[in-house]
Amino acid sequence: MSHQHSRKTFFAKLLGLLAVTGVAPKLLAKPSASSAAAPVSEAAPFKVSRDSRTVARSGDSV
Repeated sequence: MSHQHSRKTFFAKLLGLLAVTGVAPKLLAKPSASSAAAPVSEAAPFKVSRDSRTVARSGDSV
């Protein structure tokens, strides 16, 4: 019985390895009691303000 090694099998194994390395830490991590009990706060609104230190530049000043 011969095993055909092709690009398809190589990339399939590589993709499987990447999937396992991405999922394994999440599965093996211990659940933290502090993160589960922490309430989710509402995000502060984003506000754009002018800065007095900014300088208007022309196209040739770069």
